[in-house]
Order: sequence, then C-alpha cells, then structure tokens
Amino acid sequence: MNTCLFCNNGLKGRIDKKFCNTQCKSAYHNQSTSSIETYIRNINKQLRANRSALRTACPQGKATVRKEFLIKLGMDFKHLTHSWKSKGGNLYYFCYDYGYTPALEAGKVVIVQKQDYMND
Repeated sequence: MNTCLFCNNGLKGRIDKKFCNTQCKSAYHNQSTSSIETYIRNINKQLRANRSALRTACPQGKATVRKEFLIKLGMDFKHLTHSWKSKGGNLYYFCYDYGYTPALEAGKVVIVQKQDYMND
C-alpha cells in the first residue's frame, strides 16, 4: 500500500495516487520549492523594477540622471543582468536592454539603451 508523500498516511484508490487530498498536494509542492523559489522570484522582481526605472528615466535612448532619481523609481544598483565594456574603456552595467555608467559629474549616471553593436 502506498503512502501520501506529505503526511505519510495510507492511500486508497488509484494505484498511482501520490497524495491523500489537495491540501497535502499543495503543502508538499509549496515546501519543496519555497525558499529557493522565493529568492529567485524576488531577484526577478527587482530586475524588472530596475529595467522599468532605467526605461522611465531614459525614454529616448540616452540620458543623464541623478542616482537618487533612479532610487526613487525603485532602482537597486546591486542587481544587474550583465555588463559591457565600450571601446573607450567605459564599463556599462545592464539590466536587460538598458544600461548605465557613472557620469563625469558625481552622483549622476549616463543611461543608454542597448544597441546592435553592443552584441560583440
């Protein structure tokens, strides 16, 4: 006789049955992936927020803004998808298709939208 994967009670019914009820099924699946899935979900949520902040601050493809403005829009500078180094040596930090690099003026960043030549 098979037992429930969550509560270990005996199962009645179909031979391939794995759970005694829907509550045990839900609880089993929630416990098995909860901590790592929550972590990944939170990181992905922040990446989307970062992209949205960069896009809002840079609607035309290139802009210079204060870092505080991006923070107010929900930007967290710790979460990025990739980086790219220009031929001039500037390092750009990207969140999907929008990136930034520190501006010459302290406290500001230059935001750019990804271009085809940046794929190399």
